[in-house]
Amino acid sequence: MKLEEELEKIENMFSECSGFGDPDARRNAELRLQTIQSKLQLKTSKQLNLITLILAIVSFINVLLVIF
Repeated sequence: MKLEEELEKIENMFSECSGFGDPDARRNAELRLQTIQSKLQLKTSKQLNLITLILAIVSFINVLLVIF
């Protein structure tokens, strides 16, 4: 859950509107936000691929049971 916590921390930083004072600090925060979001998307994608594989195996087993 570290990614979710880091994402929440960065989102809170943007929502506080406290300002960054330094354009590079804002840019770095935006890059970290994008990196964390892409990692979360990758994690979700892997989970969906695993579920799809499991469903395909179960479907194949069902077909074998129906045939025999």
